[in-house]
Amino acid sequence: MARVLRDGAFEGETHIVTGAAQGIGNAVATMLAEHGAQVVLVDLDPSRLEEAAQEMARVASVSPIAHAANVTDEAQVQQAVGAALDATGSIHGVVNVAGITKDARIAKKSYDDFKAVLAVHLHGTFLFTREVAAQHWHPLFKANGNEPLDDGVNRFVLNFSSVSARNGNVGQVDYTAAKGAIESVTKTTAREFSSYRARVNAIAPGPVNTPMLEAVGEAGIAAMGRATLTGRIAEPEQMAAVICALADPLISGYITGQVLQVNGGMYLA
Repeated sequence: MARVLRDGAFEGETHIVTGAAQGIGNAVATMLAEHGAQVVLVDLDPSRLEEAAQEMARVASVSPIAHAANVTDEAQVQQAVGAALDATGSIHGVVNVAGITKDARIAKKSYDDFKAVLAVHLHGTFLFTREVAAQHWHPLFKANGNEPLDDGVNRFVLNFSSVSARNGNVGQVDYTAAKGAIESVTKTTAREFSSYRARVNAIAPGPVNTPMLEAVGEAGIAAMGRATLTGRIAEPEQMAAVICALADPLISGYITGQVLQVNGGMYLA
């Protein structure tokens, strides 16, 4: 994977990435690791997660840490963040990527599926964001006499919305609701975390070539590509490059509370 920033851009930093065993999450974690970050990989499947960690170690300057956890389980999220702190001493950023789909039109959508999709996307984003603050950034703030953390340390939260949050999408009332909520969560978190000097942003991708998209089928994927101004769907590495740019304080140190549309022109904000 090609580097998009200067060498060692995140050297000495610890970044948590959820949904890191495959797809966009894996690409994000790999690119952060290639730029020097100590990456903590979080996903549900321990074996797939370990395989991802071993593969990533080949390109990382610091070996990644694999931690299996269900992002909807409060105790598991608390333990994952605590373990990351114990292992590295600090957490500089969290990228909330984990997501699922259970598509069905509203009339046929089960309540259990609706709750499950919201839980992974929205609750997982909230839990990891809260725990990084509660276990690390807020104690630093308190120790600083409740004064802003103007220590020059790079701190960030990056969330994943979707073009569907604005366009809507048939069969995805749960997914689109979660993504719209994540955009609101991002803005509120940016305000609350300003005292930690943590930048909080989100990106809203269009269609991306991931296992989640495979269910649409070749014809559906081709139609999605035609619906963009670029005439194609994106690759996970393109989302990872945007995340790296937003994580970099030299590039994005004055950007917070924003939702960046990365959709190939499918939706013009």
